Amino acid sequence: MTCRRDRRARVALAALLLFGMPGCADQNAVLNQYDSARAALDAGDLVAGEAALRAMLADGTAKQEIAALMGEAALACGDLAQAHVWLDPGEFSVATRVLGLRMQGRLALRKGNLTAAAKAFDQAYVIAPENPELWVDIGRLRYRGGEQLQAVEAADRAVGFGPLNAEALRFRGELARDAFGPNNAAPWFEAALATRPDNSDLRDELAATLGDAGSVNQALDTLRSTLPNSARSLYLRAVIAARGGNYLLARSLLQRAGSAGRGSPAARMLSAIIDLETGNVASAAQALDRLASEQPDNALVRDLLAQALLKSGREGELVRRYSTFAAGPAGSPYLRTLVGRAYEAMGRRDLAARFLDLAALRNPSLSALPSGANNKGVLAARDAIRAAIAGRNTRLARQKARDLAKRYPGSADALALLGDAEFASGNRRAARRAYATSAQVRQPWALTLRRVAAEPDRARAISLLQTYVRGNPTEGEALALLADAYAANGEWHRAADLLDAALVNGMARVPWVLGARSVAARQLGDSAAALEFALAAHDMQPMNEAAIAALIAALPDDEADARSELEAKLGALRLR
Repeated sequence: MTCRRDRRARVALAALLLFGMPGCADQNAVLNQYDSARAALDAGDLVAGEAALRAMLADGTAKQEIAALMGEAALACGDLAQAHVWLDPGEFSVATRVLGLRMQGRLALRKGNLTAAAKAFDQAYVIAPENPELWVDIGRLRYRGGEQLQAVEAADRAVGFGPLNAEALRFRGELARDAFGPNNAAPWFEAALATRPDNSDLRDELAATLGDAGSVNQALDTLRSTLPNSARSLYLRAVIAARGGNYLLARSLLQRAGSAGRGSPAARMLSAIIDLETGNVASAAQALDRLASEQPDNALVRDLLAQALLKSGREGELVRRYSTFAAGPAGSPYLRTLVGRAYEAMGRRDLAARFLDLAALRNPSLSALPSGANNKGVLAARDAIRAAIAGRNTRLARQKARDLAKRYPGSADALALLGDAEFASGNRRAARRAYATSAQVRQPWALTLRRVAAEPDRARAISLLQTYVRGNPTEGEALALLADAYAANGEWHRAADLLDAALVNGMARVPWVLGARSVAARQLGDSAAALEFALAAHDMQPMNEAAIAALIAALPDDEADARSELEAKLGALRLR
């Protein structure tokens, strides 16, 4: 195996090698070595764990005593060839047989052989039906196979059998993050880390989750107690620094992470974002172009590349690449705004107005959630349902979606598709039911938008938004829409606070949000702030109705001519 050795690993390795010197091959020493290896693997110190196991082998320990652990270490390192060497013979001692079978299942899962993985887990279940880590493996298999609801059940059983088991708690945290947001997931990772306080992977997972929840100081405190120079720790600190607007520090941390920290798509995207924010637009566009070719369905990469093209004066290329997509049902409001501004820069006011009007529509898109099932037939069904919805053939869409949901009753993706089809056909009650079940597994913001749109009861719709924001306090559009609901109720202080949070979390260039903040400032008696926000909204998008209305309301009394001009422009826009 080729796991990299850091300083702490070398110190641990030296201690373990001393522990395994010749003359300690009696049964107690073997048990101690085994326990040391197990402890090292649990802490994520793969080099030290493997060294202890090889020392046992050199001391005469039989291969079947360590084969399962060696396979586990190989899998953790990503060395599948070495994992095959240790696991394929199936020669495990009685004490390690359940672990060996689980590792065989994990290896099959990594290779995409779900049938072989299920067979291995079934054999382990016969021996240890209440093993919490086996139930984690079963849950991951079910999730991979499109049975996400059954995966949640498996995670609950894992925690039930092992309430202090780190793997069970971690898996439950991962599922909670998908369904309920990082704020609700963090306690699960904290509980897992409490059982294995030396595990650097768990510590980094907790820090990343806290960062996603906007708890920057807690995330940094968590990272300070882990390896300060590990690639992942440096990368996570770079993300946190970028979120705080300290892009120079973020760049420095990313560079210190080395090739291991910079090579992943997420790290390359972070580097491009830093370039965008620091004025290195050409470099950002080049990096994002490469990412877009690798991940053509990544909406965030698409939006960032469009932003880079606009900033670099390449409006024609932006329009050529994205105008058709932006006009379709999957086009984001931000992408539509960028295309509209590109047309403005090109002097095409008519086309600019079309896209800016589309951007102002905040109705949820009915494009389907991406499928997690590894099955070409499922993907084809998903695409057929999406095409039927887009083509307004709602009867066909509903029929295909119901068939898919029957074939995969535990699939969150199939249920979300069913909700889309029912919603498009006007059956909102059935849509709400399908969406709510899907959300038990995974609830991206797009799904929450559709749940809100399908909810006729205003109070329940607001409750959905509140619940989502509590779990995902850095989702800017959710913050802005909840603020809109509070503003409609006259709760201006709450609306203003939420709009401020939305502006910090990615909505600072969205005209309607700036316009709404202007209205809130005016209602709270701050006329100077109201004018400042309204001017910012109007400067960003002069043909946006919300921005124009906000500026009309915020103008001082002595600006009668400007007000009349704006009112005429607003009237003309509304007559189009």
